[in-house]
Amino acid sequence: MKILIFSFTFIGDAVLSTAVIQPLRRHFPDAHLTFLVGPRAAALFTTEPQIDAVHIYDNRGEHAGWRGRLRLIRTLRREKFNIVINLRDSFVARCIGAEHWGMGRSSGNRHAVTRYLEVLQRRGVDTTDARPHLQLTETEQTEARHFLVGEPSRFQRFIGIHPGGNWIYKLWEAQKYAQLATILYEKLGAAILLFAGPDERELQAQVASMMHPSPILVKTGNLRHLAALIAECDVYIGNDTGPMHIAAAVDTPVVALFGSTNHHRSGPYGEKHTVVQSGLQLGCNPCHPGRHPGGCGAGSCAVIDGIAVAQVVEVVAGYLTG
Repeated sequence: MKILIFSFTFIGDAVLSTAVIQPLRRHFPDAHLTFLVGPRAAALFTTEPQIDAVHIYDNRGEHAGWRGRLRLIRTLRREKFNIVINLRDSFVARCIGAEHWGMGRSSGNRHAVTRYLEVLQRRGVDTTDARPHLQLTETEQTEARHFLVGEPSRFQRFIGIHPGGNWIYKLWEAQKYAQLATILYEKLGAAILLFAGPDERELQAQVASMMHPSPILVKTGNLRHLAALIAECDVYIGNDTGPMHIAAAVDTPVVALFGSTNHHRSGPYGEKHTVVQSGLQLGCNPCHPGRHPGGCGAGSCAVIDGIAVAQVVEVVAGYLTG
């Protein structure tokens, strides 16, 4: 049995799609699972023990336009898949020459994972306890621990903070992240791992310059190494981003800050995580997806800016002192 999962381009969406792996493994124990993902997410899955193979769908490169899509279809048809699980509602998935398991009608306030699992449920697959999950290898875990070796022994806890994100309206203020980190060190004695993507080094440096003491700067571009370091954290704090979903998928408790996006659709999946919001209602939030995102033109979101540092401190302290 060969199964192809049409996953996603963005890292967070691709991580959420891993929720289908465990129920598929139970239902088809001998199946060969292939993930089709975008170039950015591919590095997260090429060494994933739960997945047998990865294909890259580059819709801005070799698979752009109708010629590129035909090239992708020919490549995938040669694999002779038995089932295609179409999580991205792609027309290409219907052309692979395999049994097609597609998405149903979408509802605005249901979590993405809920919708992905329904694709399996409609085919009689048991999805009990299914959730997004990344299985780190022993080598990856060891490398992460080696990275942290030599940090002062007074640090009994590690807190991960990622102040970045791929859309400015998702971002909490850099100064507030710095204030938060300083308080968490002073109040809880926690070392701060400050994460940043390859294009977020300036923001990372800005936040670090306002913190006391200096954080542990994580500048890796290796997504698996990033995941392993997040797994070493007692709590992860960040905006609505791919690393937020990575944190949840490696079982690190997540404190997620939301304002302009809909946490019912794209929040961290699972009961151990907490979404923090300001409670400010402007009538436009959440504005993404589907409500002319960023249409205010303000350059930042007053709703997420309204989250107080004290709110986040209280939530994080609850994880570490409860």
